[in-house]
Amino acid sequence: MEKFTKKTAISLALLIVASILVAFGVAEISFPETFLTVTDKDWMIDIWPKSYRYNIHVGLGAIIVAAGLCIPAYKLHKDFAIRALETLFRVGIGGMFIFASIFKIQDPHQFATLVAQYQFFSTLHLDFINNFFALVYPQFELWFGLAMIFSPFVKESAFAIFWMFVSFIIALAWALGNDLGITCGCFELEDGDAHDKAEAWTSLIRDLVLIWPTLWLIFRKNRSLIKVWTEKK
Repeated sequence: MEKFTKKTAISLALLIVASILVAFGVAEISFPETFLTVTDKDWMIDIWPKSYRYNIHVGLGAIIVAAGLCIPAYKLHKDFAIRALETLFRVGIGGMFIFASIFKIQDPHQFATLVAQYQFFSTLHLDFINNFFALVYPQFELWFGLAMIFSPFVKESAFAIFWMFVSFIIALAWALGNDLGITCGCFELEDGDAHDKAEAWTSLIRDLVLIWPTLWLIFRKNRSLIKVWTEKK
């Protein structure tokens, strides 16, 4: 790699801000009531009483701004920006899948119940697959998430995670198309009752956003995160 220059420093600063905005945006879209969000905070509601209704708009806006910041970061130092983005995408997406798997592995019975609420396998008269899916799928999330971060096999890991995103998108689109008021079951094993379609929409938007950096990783060179920074062009 080239030595650390002023252009590199500016590119780094832009990418750090972009990373914060992406984290904020994803949280606003899909993880309300966390420390990363603002539209649900009392002080914001006092200023803007309807702010909580626009968390998706705010989240998407933050992600669009983040994408815009990546352009000058790339132009200032192409090599550094690509290495940094690969690192951020691998750690972010891999870490998200590891986190998503924990609750499901701990309680496969409850996850099977949440899978059943989609009524997808029931429509095909394949109800028995619900339990098999609940046991196997979280393992895929865990191990491919770990491989994304800690192994050099980024292409294979990203390919598997890409198709998991596709399956999530299909399942959520199915639920919305059939007017099912469900909880996603992506990160917390809550009871699926008494939910409206809002959570399915937010989960669908989140997955549609995150599938693109995953697709980009499929075309990256297989190498460890250490080699991302030590390997020459």
